[in-house]
Amino acid sequence: MQLINTIVPLPLSSTLTLALPVAKRTAATVLSDISSISSDVSTLTNDALAYTGGLFQSLALAITVDSLESSITTATSDTTSSTAFTSAESDEILLAITTLTPNIVTLLADLDAKASTISSAGYTSTVLSAVKNLLTDTDALFAAIEAQVDTTDTASIATLQAEVDAVFATAIADF
Repeated sequence: MQLINTIVPLPLSSTLTLALPVAKRTAATVLSDISSISSDVSTLTNDALAYTGGLFQSLALAITVDSLESSITTATSDTTSSTAFTSAESDEILLAITTLTPNIVTLLADLDAKASTISSAGYTSTVLSAVKNLLTDTDALFAAIEAQVDTTDTASIATLQAEVDAVFATAIADF
């Protein structure tokens, strides 16, 4: 037993110490991340629209929410790890966020429309927790993007964040 306790951590510690440093991310990486978020939002919207309160549907929703949270966290990390975006890159990022924002609004409106179904199924607290986590993750992403975009785009990003935050506030109040 003593031998196992000594040998098992050794490869793990060697692996951790040999890890390569994190490379700087690019605007292209962040745009790809935003595309992944958009895909997850679309999937979650479709799942929410089809939701009738079943256990398997609830599981599918939970899996999609986890995927969305992961995509947002990855985008935030990649944005934070990137150098400041050029003016052209900032414009591309702004366009991607501008395109994504109405999809987030639609998703949250569709979830709001299913509030009674979610309540009947007994998942109100679960959905509320997920919505709160998504708000926190989304705000972190917006903050990271605001820090990296060209100063001419920061006000537009802040406006989009305010729009998204307002819809999240409504969803939180509904659940």
